[in-house]
Amino acid sequence: MDYFILALSTMLATGKALFCKALGMGNYTKKETAVLNFKSFLVAAACALLFVIGKAEQLISISSFSLTLSVIFGFVVALTQIMQAKAMGTGATSIVSLIYSCGFLIPIFYGLAFLNEGVSAFQWLGIAVLIVALYLIVYKGGVKSKTLIWLPFAVIAMIGSGTNAVFQKIHQLSEHKDELFVFVVYALFFSAVFTGIASLIIGDNGESASEITKKQKAFKNIIIPLGLGISVGLLNFTNLFLVGKLPSVIHFPIFNVGSMLLASGISAFIYKDMPTKRQGVGFVIGVAAILIIGIL
Repeated sequence: MDYFILALSTMLATGKALFCKALGMGNYTKKETAVLNFKSFLVAAACALLFVIGKAEQLISISSFSLTLSVIFGFVVALTQIMQAKAMGTGATSIVSLIYSCGFLIPIFYGLAFLNEGVSAFQWLGIAVLIVALYLIVYKGGVKSKTLIWLPFAVIAMIGSGTNAVFQKIHQLSEHKDELFVFVVYALFFSAVFTGIASLIIGDNGESASEITKKQKAFKNIIIPLGLGISVGLLNFTNLFLVGKLPSVIHFPIFNVGSMLLASGISAFIYKDMPTKRQGVGFVIGVAAILIIGIL
């Protein structure tokens, strides 16, 4: 059962990346993008509620600590998804996914600085190798700078992903750790609230979407928010379920690297968004670095 959940979690992470890619490449107006994110988080929150059926009293009696942290967490989740979609829309999926995955370094350094958690020699080696990989990816050389338009968005998404991992760690080290599932439900709800407010505030500003077919309209208005929302909603809980269930030597490479490679391969086939040769080398080195950090 654990391995089935791991496979499902890997597929959900892949789906999230691909739907973010579709959202980022959709050439939608700012208002349309905000609305699509709002719809996806509504779906995610609805999926999350399935995991707290029979726990209505916890939804009502949630502590002020968990509720406050869920507001902050929800805002960062929304910002992270928006930035990931922007990065995916303008950059190669493989490269953006690698940089996004580097967010796991943030809780590692947080643990080192504030929780007296050690970092092994192999992890330091992996971090050094990862720096080399990132240099190969972002080094422009003779390439025009506009080809790196995706980089700021990817970095913000990475920071957001890592920061949320820290928030989860803070919550799980508190006396309210038994409220984790309810905490995630509220966080996704607040993500919907923030993106919903943004969709109301943002005007069209004279922007007009190009003519689209009924099939394209259905994909935009139904498939993207449903697919992204289900992926985000279920992914949060499959990952929570797997914590402590499987050894890191199995969990880490299959989930992190597996989803990265799957999303990269599928996206390259669908969108033909291949990285440059230098970036490809950096991607391979980066995958090796992540494996070193995660399992050695």
